[in-house]
Amino acid sequence: MGTGTGDMITFCSNAGLREPEFSLTDGFVVTIWRKESALFGAAAENISLPTGEVSGEVRRLLSVLHGEMKRSEMQQLLGLRHEDSFRAIYLVPSLKAGLVEMAIPDKPNSRFQKYRLTKKGMT
Repeated sequence: MGTGTGDMITFCSNAGLREPEFSLTDGFVVTIWRKESALFGAAAENISLPTGEVSGEVRRLLSVLHGEMKRSEMQQLLGLRHEDSFRAIYLVPSLKAGLVEMAIPDKPNSRFQKYRLTKKGMT
């Protein structure tokens, strides 16, 4: 065990995470566990960075969004399969940052819902 292994255990413990698992199969494998809500928490934190810049995921979404598009269309252009991850990491942060808006804001769960860039998102 090198010092890096001990550091990983300490950092995970300090972050309130489970201790990482180490295994030797065809190679050395380290499994670092996330908090159960880490995916959604990270998405909320990634809305914008302290410098005012958007996260890489939000930037990618803005680059494929043209006109009004369905969630599935944007997701397909980004090459993403998991709807929950797309929503949490790309769509929700873009909406919260005011870069993207719903075409039918009164009915957020409408099957006809589409999204478009706001003026802020276009800049």
